[in-house]
Amino acid sequence: MRPRGPGDPGRGRAARLRAPPGRRADGAAGWPVSTGAESTRFRIQRLRYQDLPQVIAIERRAFPAPWSLAMFVLELSKTAGVCLGAWRSEEALAGYCICSRYDTIWHIMNISVDPVLHRRGVATAMLDDLFTRLPDPEAQFTLEVRQSNLPAIALYERYGFLIAGVRKRYYQDNGEDAYIMWRTAATLEGRLDDVPNAGPVQPTPGTVPPPGGRR
Repeated sequence: MRPRGPGDPGRGRAARLRAPPGRRADGAAGWPVSTGAESTRFRIQRLRYQDLPQVIAIERRAFPAPWSLAMFVLELSKTAGVCLGAWRSEEALAGYCICSRYDTIWHIMNISVDPVLHRRGVATAMLDDLFTRLPDPEAQFTLEVRQSNLPAIALYERYGFLIAGVRKRYYQDNGEDAYIMWRTAATLEGRLDDVPNAGPVQPTPGTVPPPGGRR
């Protein structure tokens, strides 16, 4: 998943989480540091720079237009954001989730699972941990997803996301459209009335991110 357009986190959306004060030792801005939320099979904890070789390896296996190393370094360097990894053993990374804050909006930029571990609950474990770390009931989250990615759409809907618009030809590898999905206090009740710019959305020149928007 990725940014941005008229529904763009940087282009004035409804109020969301306030910037938390301070910065934790692990680079997180103010949010509680988890020692790792345990699912039945995966340990979830914040990504570190030393994890990036495994992140890049999964990224290149998973996507036709992968993010660069520099893009991941940038996300990990942000004081406001949550970058999580899921481990299936002490050293084997199973997936990762990159969530950035733009103004008051949380944007799930990239969520990926090693292709050999699809449908094993990796993404579910990471999303469970993410929403535990960001528990504000008024928080707003957004993401983009390929229109053809029905399993991902169904997963996001289980977490209260609703489709609120479309970015035409968003994916540069094949020109596929993306659905814009939101999770807000209203969408958790099946409504879109607090979603900024709900409805068909076109990319705004200069706001579409580099290739690899997710997912």
